Amino acid sequence: MTLLTFFGCGLTAYGPALSIFFLHVAKDAQLVLLMVSSAFFWLISILLSSIIWYLIKPIYPKNELTILYSVILQEIFRWLLFNIMMRAEPGLILVANNPKSLYNRSSFAFVCGMGFGLMSGVVTYFTLLVNSIGPAVLMCNSCTALTVYIVGAFTTYTT
Repeated sequence: MTLLTFFGCGLTAYGPALSIFFLHVAKDAQLVLLMVSSAFFWLISILLSSIIWYLIKPIYPKNELTILYSVILQEIFRWLLFNIMMRAEPGLILVANNPKSLYNRSSFAFVCGMGFGLMSGVVTYFTLLVNSIGPAVLMCNSCTALTVYIVGAFTTYTT
C-alpha cells in the first residue's frame, strides 16, 4: 500500500506540471532551457537564504524572520530573471520556431513561472513524498480522514 501511496500522491502533486511539460514544453528545446534556467534561479535563491540562516545563529528560532528574507530573496531572483529575459527576448524570438507568433512572450513567461513553481514543489514536497514509502502512515491532525501525504500533494498541486 505504501508504494501505491507514493505513486498516487506523486502523480497528484506533479501530474499536471508533468503533463504540461510533456505536451507543451518538451517539444521545444528553447522552452526546456528557459524552464531549467528559471528553476536554477529559484535554487540559487534558496541556497542563499539557507546560507544566511546557517551563518547567522540568532535567526535559528525566529521562523518569521527566516520566511521574510527567503521570500525577499526569491522575489529578487525572480526580478533578476525578468531583467535577463527582457534583454534576451529579441534573441529568443529570433531563434524561436515561429518568430512572428504573438504568443512567444507569453510562452516564455509561462515556462519561466513553471520552472519556479515546479522546483519549489520538488524541494518542498519530495522529502515528505519519499517518507510515504516507509512503514507508517502519518494522519493529518486537522482532518483525521486524510494522511499528511495527500494533503501535501494537494498543496503542492496548487503551487
